[in-house]
Amino acid sequence: MSVSPVITRKPSYQPFQCLICQSRFTRHENLKRHSALHNRSQNDASLPCDFCHATFSRPDLRNRHMKRKHPDQEDARVNKRTQGDAQARPRASQRGFSPRENSASLSPTDSHNELQSHHSEGDNFGMNNGIWNAGVPYEQRPSDFGSHRDHAESSHRAATVSLAQPFLSDSTCINQIVQEATDLEQSILLGTPFLKPTHSFGLQLHQPDPAHSIGPNLTGIESSHSSPDRLSSHDLLEAQRDWFPSLLQIERGCDLFFRHVSPYVPFLHQPTFDSSQTAPILILSMLSLSFQNGEDPECGNQIGSGATLSVHCFHRARFLALSGDARSDLPPQDVAMVQSYLLLQICAMMFLCGKDSAHGLKMHSSMISLARATGLMQPNAVEPSVATDLESLWREFARAESLKRTLFAVHQVDALWYQFLSIPRSISHLEIKHDLPCPEDQWKSTSSAEWAHRQLVSRNPGPSVQYADAVRRFLSADPDLQDLPSFDPYGAVNIAQFLISSAREISGWSTMTGMLSMERFSALRSSLIALGPFVRPEVHTGDLTNLALCEATWQTAMIEIQLWSPSHTGGIVEGSIDAVLSQSTFLAPSAEFLCEPETAKSVQPHVDWFLRYLEAVVVPGSEAPWIALYAYKAFLIAWQLVRGGIPGAMEVVGVADGDENGALEWARKVFLRRQRWQLGKLILECVDALGK
Repeated sequence: MSVSPVITRKPSYQPFQCLICQSRFTRHENLKRHSALHNRSQNDASLPCDFCHATFSRPDLRNRHMKRKHPDQEDARVNKRTQGDAQARPRASQRGFSPRENSASLSPTDSHNELQSHHSEGDNFGMNNGIWNAGVPYEQRPSDFGSHRDHAESSHRAATVSLAQPFLSDSTCINQIVQEATDLEQSILLGTPFLKPTHSFGLQLHQPDPAHSIGPNLTGIESSHSSPDRLSSHDLLEAQRDWFPSLLQIERGCDLFFRHVSPYVPFLHQPTFDSSQTAPILILSMLSLSFQNGEDPECGNQIGSGATLSVHCFHRARFLALSGDARSDLPPQDVAMVQSYLLLQICAMMFLCGKDSAHGLKMHSSMISLARATGLMQPNAVEPSVATDLESLWREFARAESLKRTLFAVHQVDALWYQFLSIPRSISHLEIKHDLPCPEDQWKSTSSAEWAHRQLVSRNPGPSVQYADAVRRFLSADPDLQDLPSFDPYGAVNIAQFLISSAREISGWSTMTGMLSMERFSALRSSLIALGPFVRPEVHTGDLTNLALCEATWQTAMIEIQLWSPSHTGGIVEGSIDAVLSQSTFLAPSAEFLCEPETAKSVQPHVDWFLRYLEAVVVPGSEAPWIALYAYKAFLIAWQLVRGGIPGAMEVVGVADGDENGALEWARKVFLRRQRWQLGKLILECVDALGK
């Protein structure tokens, strides 16, 4: 069972969907044949029988009808067609070309029909076969271009090449012609012009107008939930390819996910997770993150193959979301979509960065809308079952807890974009009606018996508390937290995120009005101090992997209380993490107020925590990517203190007072450990910029 609710699959699974009319098919060749209908004229769409009143939408259906219903007339029909072809040849010769030689000037529909007359339906001569091979080393389907009929057809085309062109080997000609035919099928399927430049072997083809690279039937594909953004023509060509990760890639990717990704977005329940019962888009979203932490097993774990596979999974998931392939009318499927959007935007913003950040922000908007539309904010989003046996109760618990944790992850990411990009938050903490997440040891119980035992022996001093009520209690002047039931530190992360956002809002208000609200700052600081024991529990029986995230979030909150972010108070709104890092690096030297003794003294313990963390973590395998951002901003403060001659600014990691070059060299060393990720590369570039 998946932690995201189980999807009941129908016996006849239809994974291939037409982008124009949304019809679905079980086989890819059926989709291709259907898609050609959208490019026919009205007259072509009705093909009459020569001997009765029947009409057909496809030539192959009419041919089958002729063989079954009029077998005695077949010879006469063939002779009639032969005579017509013989009359057409002289007319073509008078114009100085043969139909074969001018195949490049045919319309996409005519060219497609011509191709199908030479390739039977059983040939894998289309998008299923050669497309993904072009640039992906882990394609599992072997190329099937070796049939005698394909070879004869390719040889015939190669014979039409101008003799003035340089000699090309048979295999080169065949490969280029096969690729040309494949591109032609793509253009037919997508309703686009035939995108092919002039080849060196003489086939003169027209360049399309970029403004019309997407057919009119595809420009309006968009919906509020299932279409986070519009795919470009290049994205459509890439994503339409019939590809899905192999079973080996899925197995390895899921293992990487639960080891490296789940600690900072813990909403999938590993003990009951079943990849075969999980929505395809969620599998792709998981793999887009997990293979940032490992290599592709289908490539022999070659260095860099994991990042390549991650990108392919990301764009394939985007295509499924846009095309509607991932959606259904079932609420559980909508929850899987929320989870997918969450993982995909983290991949886009924190790992791919750059231009892909725009996709992440659009997915974020769609995720918030879908979470509200499906009732995810309410604890009764999924009705409980009537089962009473222990195993069913455990699985029901896992399912309900997964929904709760999904919403907390949505809230956390919403707060992150506000902190880093200064984009207004989309969710209020008052909208979250769920209780705090259960203790981590209960969530990670590997069996129903273990779960039941841990529930019985757990110390729960009082009734469960909703998240909004917990925030109110931490913010109260005299917080009474003795009867607060135990909860997962992930809940403390979300409370800390709320407090960081509150500090940002106060600083923005103070910047605009010129008025300080010290009482509100004092209340936030008191709340953070009260939250400290819940971030660092004295007795912790669960997994320690997400404690770094809890501590890093809390330490960042304490820094935010002491220091206002220059990029935030300056009214700068960024659209990507690249811009965040660039602005932070550019503005760092101007923060001279850091060198004031009282400010330096108050912020130093929290900066030291990040310095010690960077020094100690040699292999940041399961580190949340935003911890690196928190740590870099803490280093910028430490670097400023070193430049200002503050004693002991980086003494905790052995950097002498006033040694700016030593501080930069230390930063290169610790952030070099994260260079496999795009975020680590960007930070290293910023460190180099500080030294100039």
